[in-house]
Amino acid sequence: MNRAMLKTMRAKKKRPVDPNAPPRPNLLSHDKKLRDQEMSHEELKREVYSLRDQLESLKIKLNTQDNLVSQLLSRLLRR
Repeated sequence: MNRAMLKTMRAKKKRPVDPNAPPRPNLLSHDKKLRDQEMSHEELKREVYSLRDQLESLKIKLNTQDNLVSQLLSRLLRR
């Protein structure tokens, strides 16, 4: 057999483990982080839509009050 082939077939030595090293990330924890981020993103999106609706209703209310005040002012000035 070829020497290069024998070298690839040989079992590799295990690396020493550092006991102070943080745990290695795995796909499950990464998936959980992604799900949490998606959930927080959806919550923020809902809040933005809610605030947008509230802003629209307040704009309508302001316009209504502005019209009312201008009508009252015009009636007062006519007298």
